[in-house]
Amino acid sequence: MSKSIWGPKSVTFWLVGVITLLMLYLGVKGFIQPVAAIQGFGLPLHDTVDKNLVYIKADRDLFIGIFLFVLMILRMRKALLVAMLTSIMMPIIDATLVLTKAVDKTPSWIHIVSAVYGLVVGWMLYREERQDKTTTKN
Repeated sequence: MSKSIWGPKSVTFWLVGVITLLMLYLGVKGFIQPVAAIQGFGLPLHDTVDKNLVYIKADRDLFIGIFLFVLMILRMRKALLVAMLTSIMMPIIDATLVLTKAVDKTPSWIHIVSAVYGLVVGWMLYREERQDKTTTKN
């Protein structure tokens, strides 16, 4: 019932939209400019033959972007809540990889901010979901 209420009039809808657009951008960029994409990620590409590994990351990002977009279109707030909170592990692991494997640790902040952003948006979605549950019970 609450999914019909949730949509473009909600702040969380647009906050999820920001993540969705970012993931779609990162996915497309990874296929078009793999060397620049992996450098932006925070890890060097020592041999351009290894760009196939970047395509795996690009595929992951593109899938996440399309998945979030479909959930937004279907207005499935509860599914987005689950997706947001469970996917927080990805930027945490990404930040850990950059901090432990990269010479330049600076790009790790992007992953850390992404994890915090996902946590905040997930928490906001959770609050909205709970509020709608209590509103529909009364």
